[in-house]
Amino acid sequence: MIEERALVMTVEGKADNLAKVRAERKSACDGCSLKAGCGQSALAKLSSGKCIELTVENVLHAKPGDIVLLSIPEQGLLTASLLVYLMPLVLMLAFSMLAKSYLGWQDGAVALTGVLALMLGFGLARRYIVSHSDDSRFIPEMVGIALRRDEST
Repeated sequence: MIEERALVMTVEGKADNLAKVRAERKSACDGCSLKAGCGQSALAKLSSGKCIELTVENVLHAKPGDIVLLSIPEQGLLTASLLVYLMPLVLMLAFSMLAKSYLGWQDGAVALTGVLALMLGFGLARRYIVSHSDDSRFIPEMVGIALRRDEST
């Protein structure tokens, strides 16, 4: 299980069974010695300070202000990563190779085919994730309370 800390913003639903939480985006670049010359580090700096807000089932009866631990199965994270990153690239390469090798298209048409296939891959990944939004592999769950609101005062 992959765990992340999140701040409970609001509690809603019947009997306060849903919690809207906010988790900060983090990057592994802070612990890397090559971060000064890495392009990934520059991209991570652009998204720093941005938060992800989502609604999770409030099984621990957390209250606004509490810091909770959210967990998601590794299998779900791996599947989502492969869908979002790898599938579009594989489609782009496959369609480009097909256009160049078998159809004999010129470079401009091959490049356009690759870009269209990349966008198709992103669209298919999004469609899969939306259609499987109730799949337990992709749903984060509240597994612990790291800090209660009343303990911090």
